[in-house]
Amino acid sequence: MHFSKRFFLFSVLALLASPAFAAGGIAIDGAWIRQAPPGMMMLAGYMTISNEGASERKLVAASSPAFGHIELHRSVISNGVATMIPQKNMPVPAHGKLRLAPGGYHLMLMKPKQAFKLGEMVPLTLRFADGQTITVKAVVKRGTM
Repeated sequence: MHFSKRFFLFSVLALLASPAFAAGGIAIDGAWIRQAPPGMMMLAGYMTISNEGASERKLVAASSPAFGHIELHRSVISNGVATMIPQKNMPVPAHGKLRLAPGGYHLMLMKPKQAFKLGEMVPLTLRFADGQTITVKAVVKRGTM
């Protein structure tokens, strides 16, 4: 195979294999959902959101056909007690990252419409304050803190 054809094929395969999704200066990487026992009515979603832009962006909502609704939350430990606090938005700093992870910011995925298997890909649509939406696929996996 000619070098340029091999390079093009390798480039396309590398893009397809990448877990990140980027649009409008925002990149999403490592989206995943914690597997839960059957019958559990709340799951949690995590990812890293990067902002390559010169101004702060705000995640204001999320949705998915796989859930009844999704809320933005932050876990906070105060006096040894962990609580989840609903958030109106989640700021993504200019030229920075917002990490949604166990013990911090996360998506609270309510009323799943089915039980999810390990490795299953679930669509999540993120909406930002400027109206931009990005849909990513989150993988279901076992989670740890």
